[in-house]
Amino acid sequence: MEKVLIEAKDKLTQLGIEEQLVSEIEWCLGSYAHDHNPEGLFVKGAEAQKALEKFKKGNPRKVSKKLIDDLTKAVKSK
Repeated sequence: MEKVLIEAKDKLTQLGIEEQLVSEIEWCLGSYAHDHNPEGLFVKGAEAQKALEKFKKGNPRKVSKKLIDDLTKAVKSK
């Protein structure tokens, strides 16, 4: 989950969207590194998945299907 969430954060940053979500993901990653509680990663992973899917509808070539699929699998693995 951690790896795919970092990829999603990087993609959101690259696209210049969801700045608040990017900040929250960064905070959750730092928190996870400290306490190893993955709950926040799953919550923010689901939010990132929705944001990327929404962006992909209008810009299909800018977000890879693999990234969305990886996020979906990671969120469901909870």
